Amino acid sequence: MPEPVARTDFPTPPWLLSASDGVALRALAAGLLDSTASDLDLAYSLATRSPRALRVHIPAGDRTALEAVASGETPGEPVLERPRLTFVSRDSKLAPGRETEFSQRFPLFADTFDTMLGDYQDWLFAFQAALCCLLDSWGLRPEAVARITRRPWDDTSLVLDLTPPSVRELFAELARLHTAGIPVAWTEVFAGSGARRVDLPAETLLYRPRWVPVPARPGEAEILEIPASNDIHSLTLDALRPREDRLVVTTNATGPDPDLVSAAAWGLLNAVKVTAVDVDRPTPAAQILDLVGGSTEPRLAIRDGVPHVFRVTPATPSAARPIDPSGTVLVTGGTGRIGTLLAEHLVAEHGVRRLVLASRSGPAAERRPTDLDADVRIAAIDAADPGQVESLIASCNPPLTAVIHCAAVFDDPFAAVRTPECPDPVLRAKADSAWVLHEATKHLPLSAFVLFSSLAGTFGESGASYAAANRFLDALATHRRAHRLPAVSIAWGRWDPAVFDAALGSDEPVLLGPGASPAEQIRPPLDPFPTLLTSVPAGR
Repeated sequence: MPEPVARTDFPTPPWLLSASDGVALRALAAGLLDSTASDLDLAYSLATRSPRALRVHIPAGDRTALEAVASGETPGEPVLERPRLTFVSRDSKLAPGRETEFSQRFPLFADTFDTMLGDYQDWLFAFQAALCCLLDSWGLRPEAVARITRRPWDDTSLVLDLTPPSVRELFAELARLHTAGIPVAWTEVFAGSGARRVDLPAETLLYRPRWVPVPARPGEAEILEIPASNDIHSLTLDALRPREDRLVVTTNATGPDPDLVSAAAWGLLNAVKVTAVDVDRPTPAAQILDLVGGSTEPRLAIRDGVPHVFRVTPATPSAARPIDPSGTVLVTGGTGRIGTLLAEHLVAEHGVRRLVLASRSGPAAERRPTDLDADVRIAAIDAADPGQVESLIASCNPPLTAVIHCAAVFDDPFAAVRTPECPDPVLRAKADSAWVLHEATKHLPLSAFVLFSSLAGTFGESGASYAAANRFLDALATHRRAHRLPAVSIAWGRWDPAVFDAALGSDEPVLLGPGASPAEQIRPPLDPFPTLLTSVPAGR
């Protein structure tokens, strides 16, 4: 399809956002916040794509309106069926001269206006006849035409006024009709604007890690192998100081049924920014160097003798809501900020009526959900203690049907010198607790087992222990799925309930999900995550 011929001073129509669901709509809006394309090019690209069922329009380039869509504050309106369209004339005192702007921009309007004015000597008739011809070329054909005085028109119809004050106002009316379900031939509307199509953001808030096969790149480098261990607390950074000529090798840290401690070590490697190679079996150093010794990729894996590189690609949101609301849902870290927001969301959107919110503080916690339409029990336990967890699960009535683990402790500057008698609190809160919950529930018919991970485990954007703990969670989800147990690990950038819903029933055990906090209703201006959601290597 040919692009419009360039013409200057063309009023930019509103941006027409549409998506298949609310998650996709919010993702599209969030992506537009980062776009560097012109407002006119984005308006053209949005208008001429196939419209989806959920729609909203905003003034072109209006960041405040766009942020409201991205946060969910402004939801889209569903289009159920095509409504009727009625043309009306409201302003019988329309002044001559208003036709000039229309004639300058639309040759069809100018030719029709001149002909009608010459034939009938009636300026208002000529204006409205010319506008009707223009609208017809844009695919707008009414089922009725009415003159409006004091009587209201039929409120079952959408109305388009034949006396618009300006081209910009006419475009705003077209955007309103489009959002309500009236088809508009936008390619014709933009003819002569000079607008060009540009790439639009991906319509997802969910992304998934992928290993992509690449050709071998032999070379020379020093290899450091991390030996297998059964103790996550034995991990240390002492031997992992960054060096350009060093490859650090792990075994089965990223496979289809990963070794969990090796996965945590992989998280450490993400945090210290060394080049890491994961192998699926013990592999001679010479073979590793023949395959990846000359690679400049920061994350590599060797699968069946083939080198792979790490990439991030969009994931399809799930429409499933697997949480069984007939039983009890356990939320660890339930009295924290995220736990409280999650509890409210589970009750409001998932119909959960029995919640156990567990934390070390328990009833003494400062933050506790209130006014929930549910039976909420606050429990004080150490989720890393098997006895306490088993006792809590046994006390659930009705029985436990879902577990959501969102407990967390952030990096302690003294974590590197912890001992077995004084374990790392970051690893204990996230990794040890997750394993205890897994062991205590693996025999139960759970509908969902959800782990709240972090982008730190994938990209190392936080401290070492925190990165290791979150990568452990990701690997545990994969391990459970390999053994036919429900699990999903969500690597959060920002809490967003729409991401939680979209990830919950996904077939992917590990999903990456950025989003804006509903408590803040803002999007961070500099978020490192979007720049990594591409088909290029994740940065060192």
